[in-house]
Amino acid sequence: MTTTTSAAVATTLAAAAKLCPEPGYINGDDYGEWYIPASPALLRALAQLALAEGSQKLAARLEDFCHPLCMEPLDEVLTPGTMPQQWCGTPVENSGDPCGKHTPERAADLGRCTWVSSDDVWAGAAGRRICRDAPVPGGERCEAHAACCRALKRDKKVCNRVNCTIPKHQEASVAAVR
Repeated sequence: MTTTTSAAVATTLAAAAKLCPEPGYINGDDYGEWYIPASPALLRALAQLALAEGSQKLAARLEDFCHPLCMEPLDEVLTPGTMPQQWCGTPVENSGDPCGKHTPERAADLGRCTWVSSDDVWAGAAGRRICRDAPVPGGERCEAHAACCRALKRDKKVCNRVNCTIPKHQEASVAAVR
């Protein structure tokens, strides 16, 4: 290989090593809509080039980027409007889905709020995201979701109304907390 070609390959692989998830829309708070800014075909070609240059670690990372990944942020502090420094990256079946470790059912294990949106209760794991915030001390939900009603309505959705005044819902919410 000529010096010019070697330099071009090195520059290309250096740029490929900097690829990381980017928000799919302006504020990027919904990690299910983050993406890698390169097509799977380009990522596979870069992975082959990395392998040819002896960089198995970069090749494996680029190959992983070719498939849907769990985009749950792993940073200790998850401030809205800031870009996380680490993501889960576990392969998933569909783009936007969380992996098994990052579903609302596992939120308490991760020290996160256990709130589930009313639309998600019967949706299965696919497409369900956990709240980014830590629960209030001694509770299982963050400050924003602590006042949301936990009762299941007849349509099998969680009420989720803030400070719900329906007596049966209040009884169910108290029982759910115990």
